[in-house]
Amino acid sequence: MQYYKKFEIRTPYKPVKFSLTRDLIFDFIGILFIFIGLDYLIWRWQYSINWDIPVVSLPLFIAEVLSFFGSILTVINYWSHKDLKKKKPVRFLGEIKELEEDEEDRPLKIDMFIASYNEELEIVEDTIKDAKKIKYPYDDVEINIYLLDDGRRDGRDPKKENFKELAEKYNIGYFVRENNIGYKAGNMNNAYVQTDGDLIVILDADTRVFPNFLKNTTGYFRNHNMGWVQTPQWFYDIPQGIPLRKCLAKKIPGIGKYIGKIIPFSKNLKVGKNIFGTDPRLFYDIILRRRNAANAGFSCGAGSIQRREALDKLGEKEKQERIKQKLRKAAKDKNIDLIQYEKELQQTEPFRPFAHHISEDIFTSILLHNEGWESYQHPDVECKMLSPQTLDDAAKQSKRYAEGTLDIAFSKHNPIFKKGLDWRQKSAYLETIWSYLSPFWLAIFMLYPTYFFFTLQAPLKAFNFDFFLRIVPFLLLNVAIATIGNWGVSTKRSEQYYMAGIWVKFMALLNVIFGKNIKFNVTKKSVSKVRNKSWKHIWPHLTWVIITLIGFSYNIYLVIIHKHPSYSALFANTYWMIFNFYQITPFIRAGFWKNDYDDETANC
Repeated sequence: MQYYKKFEIRTPYKPVKFSLTRDLIFDFIGILFIFIGLDYLIWRWQYSINWDIPVVSLPLFIAEVLSFFGSILTVINYWSHKDLKKKKPVRFLGEIKELEEDEEDRPLKIDMFIASYNEELEIVEDTIKDAKKIKYPYDDVEINIYLLDDGRRDGRDPKKENFKELAEKYNIGYFVRENNIGYKAGNMNNAYVQTDGDLIVILDADTRVFPNFLKNTTGYFRNHNMGWVQTPQWFYDIPQGIPLRKCLAKKIPGIGKYIGKIIPFSKNLKVGKNIFGTDPRLFYDIILRRRNAANAGFSCGAGSIQRREALDKLGEKEKQERIKQKLRKAAKDKNIDLIQYEKELQQTEPFRPFAHHISEDIFTSILLHNEGWESYQHPDVECKMLSPQTLDDAAKQSKRYAEGTLDIAFSKHNPIFKKGLDWRQKSAYLETIWSYLSPFWLAIFMLYPTYFFFTLQAPLKAFNFDFFLRIVPFLLLNVAIATIGNWGVSTKRSEQYYMAGIWVKFMALLNVIFGKNIKFNVTKKSVSKVRNKSWKHIWPHLTWVIITLIGFSYNIYLVIIHKHPSYSALFANTYWMIFNFYQITPFIRAGFWKNDYDDETANC
């Protein structure tokens, strides 16, 4: 039996309730933060740069500026909210588009694509079962389910499970292709040209929809400019954490339970919660929902509903652009009949509404937004999915996201330079791109305390009263922005993995910069009870921790013998070190995490 069966009783979170009052408070704090931040940075430049060591001091200042710019983007994209009222589900084609003069109205057609590559049959079967349970108030609306098998498991290989028979068992459509060109996008394009649904639901192999999925989402398409609707991806199998008292009792037999009673708040404190940092609630419930006000939320593939009309127009435009490029090249050869060649291209050039890319979802969103189509992040959870179960899988998933986004950023399709996007949309896409450039400044924030411990050289002239007078309000306002902007949603693990994921993002950045072939890694959906030591992901962190502690010990020795040159600098860098350790500790621990759902205290 699959491990996730025991979590079937879990229920999804309720979306955050936004309010005008909260928005106004956030806007006020955001403006105050920007002014205080600018004042701090101006003061830093004028009075605190240590010009005796500019090679060390200037990079820290630049890192602070880059980080501050990212915070400004957050303020802009959190500025307001726009949740739409749910509308009655659509029944007829004429409700979602303007009909042509000779086009008769008819009941809607809805296709559900289940994209699969190498997942276990039982997982895909559960997805199909739930898709078959979809409820819709109109019997004449045609709902077709298709299994898109990119693993060629149609019976040709007796060693593989037969997914063609699975589709036949549940009387759903089945598509298979002979190659994996375009990855998931290619798989969906293959099915797209063989179907005719007016709305298309995109599901991954483990995306299990709730019965009212369509009933609660199709009404948005009454807006004839609505290109797609994204619903939250809820991972219902994420570790919920182990009570600290229970963990101590297991770890320290005999006296552990008594120690737990002494520790404040240990009764409700849990360890190991969301250990892999994969809970996407902050992203869907706050970040993308806030972008609705700017029509800037992008599709994340699974759990989305796409308008065929929008994809048709996009696919045709992209096809004609490819044909023009080939004709321009062919024009250099006088032996080619361009008229005949164009006719051939019109017949043979593939139709690709979903952009062939490892991040086909955000790429296609950029292209659709650029054509004037609108998007909406639906607030309520309408489906459930499985999360990565090892740090290695989680890191590979994060790396794929980073590589895909950065690859777009370094291409001609960078949304910042798209003429069809307005400044709010560009700022939203820039915030996403900017987050993957964070290794440039996070590395400096992590390494500077270590540098000080060994050299005793401070990047600031002095950690004096003027410095703390400006840095403390600045940091407090930064915390206030996160607290108010993300009201009711925990940001602790997300912030920790933002810093701890520096190595993963750095490797992704190098791969894109140096043009390395980027692979589409499908996240595993199974669990192994073998302890997973993901050394390739955590060795940089462990090495840095050890070196930093050695340097810190050296400073403590200098204090003991009364030869430390600056106690204020030591205090500031010690706090800085502790904060950095706090941020990366869960990541290191995740590398040793043992998935044992039969014994919740196995990781104690």
